[in-house]
Amino acid sequence: MQTTTDFDEWLDAADPCDAANVAGLVHAVERECDFSGFKAERAKNGKLIVTASRLDLALLLTTKTAEEAFVRRIHGRYVPGHLDAGIWAAVEHHNERD
Repeated sequence: MQTTTDFDEWLDAADPCDAANVAGLVHAVERECDFSGFKAERAKNGKLIVTASRLDLALLLTTKTAEEAFVRRIHGRYVPGHLDAGIWAAVEHHNERD
């Protein structure tokens, strides 16, 4: 699997595409878990590796600052206003039901 440290390159390839997936990606990164097709796991060297199902490109986050910047980039790129990704996903889900 190839790796990158470029947030936008990885997001373009992973294409979380909707509010639920965006919230799932943020959840996986912040909690270092496997969630909604995304996985974030801590390597033995302390770096966080983020992957997406069916994608042969991993995002390597080398510092805590990079992890925080990636989450900010996700919000800046996908989440309108200054909403939390989870709240935005819940609002979108509610609006889809109406």
